[in-house]
Amino acid sequence: MGIVFDPELYRATEKHFAPYPMPSHYPDAFQTWHTDMVFDNGYYATVMFTFMGPLRVVMLQIVDNSGSIAVESIQIFPEEECRYAEDAYDLNIADNYFRANFPSLVLHVADESNRAGADILVESLVMPTISELPDGVGIGRMNTPNMPVSIAWFFMPWNRLTGTLTVDGVEIPVSGYGWSDHQYGTDDFFSKACHYFYWANFPLGDHTLTLFEAQGAAAQGFRNFKWLWDFKGDTLYAYERNADFYVYATEIEPGDTVPKKLTYVFEDSRIRGKVSCTFKTLIQKQPVDATHYKVMLNRSAYDCHAQLTIDGEKVDTTFVRILEAAYSLDPDPDRSALQQQLPVAQITQTDLKAESVPAYDDGAPHRLSIQSKLKAVLNDTEGNAVLERYLPGISNDPNTKLGYGMTLKMLFSMPKTGVSKEMLAQMDAELRRIK
Repeated sequence: MGIVFDPELYRATEKHFAPYPMPSHYPDAFQTWHTDMVFDNGYYATVMFTFMGPLRVVMLQIVDNSGSIAVESIQIFPEEECRYAEDAYDLNIADNYFRANFPSLVLHVADESNRAGADILVESLVMPTISELPDGVGIGRMNTPNMPVSIAWFFMPWNRLTGTLTVDGVEIPVSGYGWSDHQYGTDDFFSKACHYFYWANFPLGDHTLTLFEAQGAAAQGFRNFKWLWDFKGDTLYAYERNADFYVYATEIEPGDTVPKKLTYVFEDSRIRGKVSCTFKTLIQKQPVDATHYKVMLNRSAYDCHAQLTIDGEKVDTTFVRILEAAYSLDPDPDRSALQQQLPVAQITQTDLKAESVPAYDDGAPHRLSIQSKLKAVLNDTEGNAVLERYLPGISNDPNTKLGYGMTLKMLFSMPKTGVSKEMLAQMDAELRRIK
């Protein structure tokens, strides 16, 4: 294990969590800010702000203490509704924001249409960290244009959480612990950077372990990455880029993708033993259509039992953590029309440069049109029927919710949806005829 001789070299500053000004020659660049939360009352939540081309996305998932998804909110805004500081953790997307009294921060999410929200104080208990020297960037350097694939990662490994969640208009006081990070990259993550990954963060008394295993894509020679950070108290103590740990994902039911068991085995000279994790409840299961194949991102809560020896001291403890596993899937011949035509989870600037769409407009007021949001049209019986005629299966496809906050014009103007300008104009005419 590589002992860190100067932890201050790895300390992330507030500027590392500010939006990174991506060069214009990276049209498929992305940025995300993510916080996961495990609360004492049995609730779980995850919040993510995302930049995808000119779109700004705010996602909120809340799982209640029965294990049911209580809130599944995805709001999409145009670029002009985003304001941020260039050197501070002050990010505003419409009325939603991350604001820092660094190294702690406040996050606020409000989704009035779903009567949902979150107001959480995130107090950092362990030093904010850059993933690798000198600037937190792996797989190339951001300032080198001939290195087309770069991924940056900055994280706050362990945080105390207090505040409220809003579910169906009711505020619920919460307290607990969690994780927060900022990521950005120059290209589609799964197609160009990574074929699969496992991520975990384990609170172990005096130690906090963060680990990441992945297989790089072609640009990285398909090599394996195994990174392990060991925090002792509130400071980074050791960091290993080729760590001796192994992840076993088992008990995956036929037709599903979520491992019911995750076992992390450590065989390092400093850290030996295992952490056994048993599935508790699903937080997020998101299909992502990458360029050449389909990927499933699983974020789930697990009951964890750590039986380790760290520097000769035994650690035997239990805890609940949200863990991530993402990997490619074999092509599925039964994929619905929406999954084939509507990969809204991957949106680029190129997609949004579609030609203007001719629209039917007789000058009269209309209940529905292509200026209506997808969710409003689907919730209308006659509007739903119109969409089903053009995109059979759209009403029942689980991916449809990813586009709820977008207007039909914005959504179906993207070439990847397979909806032509003429088809969109016809759809608009039919919707406007609905009284």
